[in-house]
Amino acid sequence: MSVAAKPLLAHRFFFALRPDEVTARRTHAFAEQQFGEKGLLRADHLPITLAITEDFDQPFEGVIERLLQAGASVAAPPFEVVLDRLSASSRSVALRPEHVLPPLRTLQSRIVEAMDRERIDMRAGWAFSPHQTLIYRSGTPFSRPVELFRWQAREFLLIHSFVGQTKHEILGRWQLEDRQYRLL
Repeated sequence: MSVAAKPLLAHRFFFALRPDEVTARRTHAFAEQQFGEKGLLRADHLPITLAITEDFDQPFEGVIERLLQAGASVAAPPFEVVLDRLSASSRSVALRPEHVLPPLRTLQSRIVEAMDRERIDMRAGWAFSPHQTLIYRSGTPFSRPVELFRWQAREFLLIHSFVGQTKHEILGRWQLEDRQYRLL
């Protein structure tokens, strides 16, 4: 008996931060302890989405090229990500920061500006709300503080999501670094 491949519903592109491997495994273990295995996102699928495109029927090469140019034009220093609140909607549960993280907001704004310069539209109706989704499930909304999940953001990524197949492909990776500019 052969297993039918999951259908590809769309191509989606997004800029994101991802925790280091140790933090991702620790976060996944926390989620599994809280909610069990069913519906959990994989440890390597725990990004914080910074900007996201509309969905495409096919990945047009010009769009990918312009997204890569946008990413390459963004400069920001590394910073600490602190996720210390567990919150649930009726559809999902996520880790969030209790307080605004100014360096995260700055990086996100720079990416959006770069996408705008490259004439890449953001997903209609999408608004930046920093979070790391742990699980999709139906349930009662809640919000509560949790032990800190803290990690150093040292890079941001451009990810191609194959919607419907739970597959992510990293298309671009840019280091966050302090850039000191001097006038000569």
